[in-house]
Formats: sequence, structure tokens, C-alpha cells
Amino acid sequence: MKHSVGKVLTAGVANTLFIVPAGYKAEVSNIFVSNNLGQNKVVTVYWQHAHDTNHKIYIVTDFVIAANEYLSFSDKNLVMQSLDQLVITPEAGTTMSAIASFDLRKEAQTVAFDGE
Repeated sequence: MKHSVGKVLTAGVANTLFIVPAGYKAEVSNIFVSNNLGQNKVVTVYWQHAHDTNHKIYIVTDFVIAANEYLSFSDKNLVMQSLDQLVITPEAGTTMSAIASFDLRKEAQTVAFDGE
């Protein structure tokens, strides 16, 4: 089942855009972050694994988004497991919004790979 979620982000803190529901997998097809302010600002986006809170996979770190521009990832798919999170941290003093589009699938229990 296809979904999109969007949020106006709180500046200067980690914002959880979504958490994959228990018993599901999410195949993320697009991540979109817009800088709605008239100044260049940075953003960090990462995938937080549910099985280990220290296991963060950074998609971008301190990426500069020009004034009134956006960052979009749509050429690769990211498969997230049950209870994984997509987290976005915009620079303090900015106004940013984010949207993620994904296909949510109910999954049977699977074998873990590489410690997942």
C-alpha cells in the first residue's frame, strides 16, 4: 500500500518523519526536504535501525540546501524494516518541510542479515 507522509520540521532538533509499523516493511521511493527560508541552511537525514539505537545510516550530513530550494532522493529505493525510523535534523533557525513516499508491506518474520 503506497503512502506519503509530510511534516513541517522543528528546527535544530532531530525530527522523526515516520516509523515503520511493527510487522511491516517500507520501501522508500522518495525523500524530499525543502528550505522555505530565504537563506542557505543545512540538513542531516538518516535511517535509524530499530534493533540498535546507535546504528544510524546517514543519507546526508550537513547538506546545504540553498534558499527556497529543495533536496530530493528519488533514484534509489531504501528498504526499511519493522520499527526503523527516518530522521531529519534541520539547522537551527530555519523553516524546512519534508515528505517521504513509500510502499508499506505486511511481512512475515524473516531471517536477519548482518546483525539486523
